[in-house]
Amino acid sequence: MTGYGQAAIEAQRFECRVEIKSLNSKFFELNLRMPRNLQYKELELRRDLQKQIERGTVSVFINVNYKLAEDKVNPLNLDVAEYYLKELNHLSELSGRSADQLFKSVFEFPNILSSKDDEPRDEDYKEVLTCVNAAFQAFDQFRIQEGAMLAIELERMVGSIEQKLEEITPFEQERITLVKERLMKELAKLPSEMADRNRFEQELIYYLEKLDISEEKSRLAQHCTYFRTTMQDVGAGKKLGFIAQEMGREINTIGSKSNHSAMQRKVVEMKDELEKIKEQINNIL
Repeated sequence: MTGYGQAAIEAQRFECRVEIKSLNSKFFELNLRMPRNLQYKELELRRDLQKQIERGTVSVFINVNYKLAEDKVNPLNLDVAEYYLKELNHLSELSGRSADQLFKSVFEFPNILSSKDDEPRDEDYKEVLTCVNAAFQAFDQFRIQEGAMLAIELERMVGSIEQKLEEITPFEQERITLVKERLMKELAKLPSEMADRNRFEQELIYYLEKLDISEEKSRLAQHCTYFRTTMQDVGAGKKLGFIAQEMGREINTIGSKSNHSAMQRKVVEMKDELEKIKEQINNIL
């Protein structure tokens, strides 16, 4: 389900801002960006987020800005610096070049500065995790509101299918009458000695029974009721998908039996509503 949430906190040593957003997807896919010095907690955070979000293409951005200079600046690696200075003094003696000129480039030497980006910071992570949880709460509230709106829309579409199913009823008897008249006209074209009226009546009854859609209508109505009930369940996305498939089967059968242009238009309209339902089901966990 689509969602968005953000949060910001101000700790003693740093400011943290977390943003979480997701797009619809049948599977869980997480794009997580966080500071390097906190990446040792990445797998743990991924597991926690997957348990809570379950499905969707999710992006999580964690930004940390440190306040103190000691946290922003990489410290001098004293042992390495002392080694380079000795070597430069020795090189100055050998080459006759001024040591001052050689010392100007000392900070460009490898490993002269210690990197703080890779230092694990458990206390910092606890503060960051508080911000992540706050962002998730906002994200989850957004999804709850989105879900409530989606439930209203699904209810409307299911109701539309039920309404169109009722609108088919007036055409059923008219359809049977038209079928009888068409067959009678064809029968009248045959020579009288070739027409067996009794056999014709038997075949007509059989044919009209094949066109009966009362069972399909009843099952479709039941599926619509079951769909509404299942919408109240948590994590019902897949189950609703199965019910929608059954609804589609009944609608297709009604369409194949309709033999009436007005009924077929109603069937097309029901199919259109059902496709919209299937698209929205992807948003439900």
